[in-house]
Amino acid sequence: MANQRLTDKTALEEQTGSGDLYMIVDVSDSSGSAAGTSKKLDSKFVLQTDKFSLDNTEVLALETTPKVLVGALSGYMVSPISATVLVSHAGSNEGSNNNLMFGWDNTNDLLYWDRGSRFFGGNSADQSYVFSGGQPGGGVDAGSLINKSFKMWASGAGFNGGWSCDVYLTYCYTKIL
Repeated sequence: MANQRLTDKTALEEQTGSGDLYMIVDVSDSSGSAAGTSKKLDSKFVLQTDKFSLDNTEVLALETTPKVLVGALSGYMVSPISATVLVSHAGSNEGSNNNLMFGWDNTNDLLYWDRGSRFFGGNSADQSYVFSGGQPGGGVDAGSLINKSFKMWASGAGFNGGWSCDVYLTYCYTKIL
């Protein structure tokens, strides 16, 4: 509603989602007033957590069809904070010995942000995994992070345990100056 104070509005009782907007006063821009100018801020520029649900068909295809978790944004890099994977077991034990990989370049399994080695291997019940960016031995080429999406993929052909998962990725966009 127009002419309604911010303090009179109803509260958002959950996390913001992709596309949600914040109102902010940019104090470095005095074109609106000496105290600053009111502007909108997209939630993607603030720490954000998104949820992705993968059914077993998507899990089986992760080697050839990586899951894009955060899209590329020109002039920015995706800065992941953590990834939590909640696995729902629904079949036989996982026996593929594949790694679950997170990063920007799924064409090279040595350049990753973090990975689950032999992911979900041998488990026959629901499991939870938390990733926080285990740096690979060779590092990641900084030039490869700019204007790149952030993905999840499998290091080998098809997981085979008949499971699905929910992935919660916490991240922000970082402007490259």
